[in-house]
Amino acid sequence: MQLKSNLFSPSRNLDSLLAAVIAFVIIQVFSKHSGIGISPDSVTYLAASRHMVHGLGFISFDNQPVVDFPFAYPFLLTIISFISRLDVLQFAPLLNGILFGGLLYLSGSIMNGFNKSSGWYKRILLLCFLFSPALQEVYSMLWSETVFIILILLFIPAINNYLKFNSRKWLLISAAICAISCLTRYAGVFMMLTGGTITFFNTGKAWSRRIIDCLIFGFLSIPFLLINVIRNYYLTGLATGIRPRSEVGIFKIMEYFGGVICDWLLIERRPGLSIFLTVLVLILFAVIVVYCYLKNTIRGLNYVIAMTGLLYVSFMLFSYSITRYEPFTSRLIAPIFIPLLWSLSSWIPGLVSENSIRMKWLIVVSTLILTALFMNKQLTADWEYYDGVRDAGVPGYREDPFVKTEIVQFLEKNINIFDPRVPIFSNAGDAVYFVTGLPAGQLPFTDFPKKSGTVL
Repeated sequence: MQLKSNLFSPSRNLDSLLAAVIAFVIIQVFSKHSGIGISPDSVTYLAASRHMVHGLGFISFDNQPVVDFPFAYPFLLTIISFISRLDVLQFAPLLNGILFGGLLYLSGSIMNGFNKSSGWYKRILLLCFLFSPALQEVYSMLWSETVFIILILLFIPAINNYLKFNSRKWLLISAAICAISCLTRYAGVFMMLTGGTITFFNTGKAWSRRIIDCLIFGFLSIPFLLINVIRNYYLTGLATGIRPRSEVGIFKIMEYFGGVICDWLLIERRPGLSIFLTVLVLILFAVIVVYCYLKNTIRGLNYVIAMTGLLYVSFMLFSYSITRYEPFTSRLIAPIFIPLLWSLSSWIPGLVSENSIRMKWLIVVSTLILTALFMNKQLTADWEYYDGVRDAGVPGYREDPFVKTEIVQFLEKNINIFDPRVPIFSNAGDAVYFVTGLPAGQLPFTDFPKKSGTVL
């Protein structure tokens, strides 16, 4: 994949390679105490993978078809488990370390293709990515975002090559990446919107060619997702699982989103500030997109990065307005962390090169001071996180406060009390499965009254 010759060559990416190695080591250090972090979603991935390895199908911890999550990530775990003959929990730290390292190498390589590439800029950004609490959290857990974020970064140079060379080959590659992304997370649908928008507004082609390319991209991007959704509906009558209707207003949604940005900046969450930051992020991406389009510079990476960020943020805000789920967390917003930093800073090397010596020093010193302040906050958060995982493990079902609870200790020592002929139900079926390995149905709760009525 090339934007310039040997863009991803190790000879041009020794700094990226070093960052990748450090990223791998960081995940191994975090996983040393109790292994990779496990959340309720992780248990679904884990159970689905184990069941597929044993030929039992794409089913969850309750022996029901998996519909809340698409197929690709559990399938990846299944392939690795089948080939290595290891359980997912055994190889997950190595896998996540490799994925985090790959993310750093890929992001460093992409920065080589910026219009005004600079070694010092690239290395500063690599440090920001490497020590990002948001990214470290994602890659410390058994989550599909570990793959999804990499797919987004692969999509950016691929669709940029399509714009740059007007090549049908790169359109097909971009569509393939998009198709896999949609099968990794349902949020991958945003990439279909991104690719469709970029191809439709490609000024390098006539309108007829744009429409044809847009249709080609759409038809090639959707099949995997469509098959997954049809399968879900056929087995359960639900396309993507139970999705309650949202009852939250747009300003509250923006407050949730901006609250994550506040967390990234390690500042106190305040409703007004959170909404302001959300608007600011949207304006930043939108201004870059419009500017590049008006200046006819859409063949640069800045345009694609900003378009990707703009449509991801817009999609997440829109999806939250129609579907109720947990308030935005760093995990859900993490896919825009790298594009956001790029959009905020990619103009700096060009500004430095085009100004006088005095202005260059002023810009460089100001940038270094801001970077130092940002990195200081990140490293402080990193140390607090490490201090916790060093003694207790990564938060989740492998963390000491959970593992050492009386009920978990009792279940581990008395698994034989369960009669295989009697189904198990729990208000935390995923936790029961993780501790005992036994299938456990989820007790109904008030968020889903229709399901509660059916079960009761």
